[in-house]
Amino acid sequence: MSPRLLYIHAPKCGGTSFGSSIRAAYATSQSTIDLGRSERILKSMHPDATGPQKVLLEHEVRKIMLGELMDRGVKCISAHVSYHEDLHEGLDPDRKAVTLLRDPVSRFMSHYYYVQRRHPDPNRPDTLEAFVETEMAQSYGSTYLLYYARTFQHTTKDLAAAMSLAKANLDRFALIGDLKRGDAFRKALRNLVRRPLLSWERNKRPGGKGASNPSEISADLRARINEICAPDIELYKYATSLPTCA
Repeated sequence: MSPRLLYIHAPKCGGTSFGSSIRAAYATSQSTIDLGRSERILKSMHPDATGPQKVLLEHEVRKIMLGELMDRGVKCISAHVSYHEDLHEGLDPDRKAVTLLRDPVSRFMSHYYYVQRRHPDPNRPDTLEAFVETEMAQSYGSTYLLYYARTFQHTTKDLAAAMSLAKANLDRFALIGDLKRGDAFRKALRNLVRRPLLSWERNKRPGGKGASNPSEISADLRARINEICAPDIELYKYATSLPTCA
């Protein structure tokens, strides 16, 4: 029998394709969290929320939505939602948690170019060089901290404690993938769920301007992004050193 699954989908880590494959494998009992719905609920509760506080509050809304799905016993949940150890332990400790990571600098760049392409905003700098000096860049540079410890590097009052929590939570995962070893992750995921997985490729970036290859930017810009992504780089190195990483 296939285990109940919780797929934590951090943005721009290649998780859309894998998440879709998993949900197809669990076709009769699967779900995600509707981001449009979580945003509408957030706006009704906190209409004046902005910036990183808005993101953190929306993730609290998603926590309730996640808890409802887990409590109903939905077998496969795949969503852009932070990991919550209290829900996992309190509602379904036997559920297998899975996630997929990516080199944080590549993830940071991909995230920026994705929102530029899909969600243009005149208030967002139109060059990566300018964007790295914004508050939003601090959020992008600690996306793993958000997804595994529910905070950002510039909003937490105790970064060391937040990093420790993120690492402790990553220890709870049954399987962690690294996008650069996608085939190994797919094989390990298939072995975990004991079901065939379709090979889908979704949300792939089109070619041309907006590359997310760190080798294509200047050394100075790469160094600045490394600095911004320091928390996520540390978490990435930790996660990929674990025996549960494919």
